[in-house]
Amino acid sequence: MSGLTEAQSKRSLDLRGLDPPEPMRRALEAVEALSPGDALEVVTDREPLLLHRELGRRGHDFVSEPRPDGCRTTIRHGSGHGDTR
Repeated sequence: MSGLTEAQSKRSLDLRGLDPPEPMRRALEAVEALSPGDALEVVTDREPLLLHRELGRRGHDFVSEPRPDGCRTTIRHGSGHGDTR
């Protein structure tokens, strides 16, 4: 997923330390509350692979950057059309 930078993030949500499935639930809830085109940065303990799949299914763009202090994922609310595969 291209075209996203950390500077474009309008909100940040720190989900480190939460037990599954809470990080995914909170991230999806926050993304769905955004307007199309708005962005959110989510910080998790590890790369959120299941979240990536669900974001793609829902038509949102994202980039993740694993760091020593957690994985930072910038999500841009998409059109909502999602992956039709």
